[in-house]
Amino acid sequence: MVEFQSKLEQEFSLVERSLNGQAKSPIHAIRKQAMARFAELGFPTIRHEEWKYTNLMPIVKQDYALTLQAASSLTKADIEPFLIPDVEANVLVFVNGSYSAALSTIISDKGVEVMPLAEAFTKKTAVVEKHFAQYAAWQNDAMLALNTAFSLNGAYIEVANSAVIEEPFHLLFVNDSRQQSTFAPARNLIVLGVNAEATIVESAHTLVSGENVGFTNVVSEVVLAENARLQHYKIQNDVTQSHFVGALHAHQEATSILNTVVVTLSGGIVRNNLNAVLAGKAADTHFYGLYLVNGKTLVDNHTLADHAVAHCTSNELYKGIMDDRSTGVFNGKIMVRPDAQKTLAYQSNRNILMSPNATVNTKPQLEIFADDVKCSHGCTSGQLDDEALFYLRARGLDREQARALLLYAFAGEITEKIELEPLRERLESIIAERLHQELV
Repeated sequence: MVEFQSKLEQEFSLVERSLNGQAKSPIHAIRKQAMARFAELGFPTIRHEEWKYTNLMPIVKQDYALTLQAASSLTKADIEPFLIPDVEANVLVFVNGSYSAALSTIISDKGVEVMPLAEAFTKKTAVVEKHFAQYAAWQNDAMLALNTAFSLNGAYIEVANSAVIEEPFHLLFVNDSRQQSTFAPARNLIVLGVNAEATIVESAHTLVSGENVGFTNVVSEVVLAENARLQHYKIQNDVTQSHFVGALHAHQEATSILNTVVVTLSGGIVRNNLNAVLAGKAADTHFYGLYLVNGKTLVDNHTLADHAVAHCTSNELYKGIMDDRSTGVFNGKIMVRPDAQKTLAYQSNRNILMSPNATVNTKPQLEIFADDVKCSHGCTSGQLDDEALFYLRARGLDREQARALLLYAFAGEITEKIELEPLRERLESIIAERLHQELV
């Protein structure tokens, strides 16, 4: 761990030398502060309350090539399996954290400015400086501090006032670890203007060989102006030699709507942080998550709906299906500030354990400092409903068919929240195939 941390500090020095004139910019001043803070904090361990169920030590003990060292020769054929079929989309591809113009396709040109963040640092300086690192608070979060320090590239998407962008944006992060284990950080900034609408899909994929592993760290900062609406989907279906630590930090103004769906189907160690601050009256936040994992996959979902003002609503539903020796973690917090009267906040976490060796740790939390609110939370963990199984078997299904149907319906309550139909259909197909394989 100390060796990797030292290597990161050395890499940061190389980064600074490569920045030329930007080394004196306000953005880089933040990077330097974040790097210093990461050096103080170090990687989180299971002694930290927020990481008590997720041990990063197996990840950070690896010998990684870092941002400036990792080369790749990916082709469009290599990334074809990672694309969303049957959909016209803006595709921004980042290989080992660096933007690939050759692999990317940008088709939307009205009402939106889309470019790699590295380009936005100079072309959209005022907007970037206004929002960068203002919502993802890195001061007491080591992984956020690390990402902020290495925020050299990622996606920049700015949607103009009243613009409705029909074509989705697919942010595709590929960690090419075929030659060597690779650490790949990326940072996204997404800004929607007044009455603007957009759809964004994030997915991360790793190419490996031999004993190599990939470590991907992606953070997205999202700003929704008054009455803006964002559909945000994060899809994780990676190889078992991949590890992912990522976060979304959203700031919402009045009457804005944020709908997020996080679907985790495979990977090694997967950590998702999802935070939204409802900062404007009548803002709505919807968090949906599905984790359907097997093998030794560990998926850890941490969420925070922070109600800062009155008359806002948050609704959260996370569901897990765990088989083999997999582990699921859900830590969801609803924060209601003193001025947030008339808050409506609901949270639910439901889990099904398919194996006696599978584990789930769930911790729903409410912190309420206002008295005129309606808030609820709850969690359940257990096996499939015997009565429902009996009902289906009485109507001619065998036990395996009945179990698969119940699990598919259980997962479907989350996938039906995906409004992008080709993406929803692809995920439903993967889930149906996975459930069929596990039960035959």
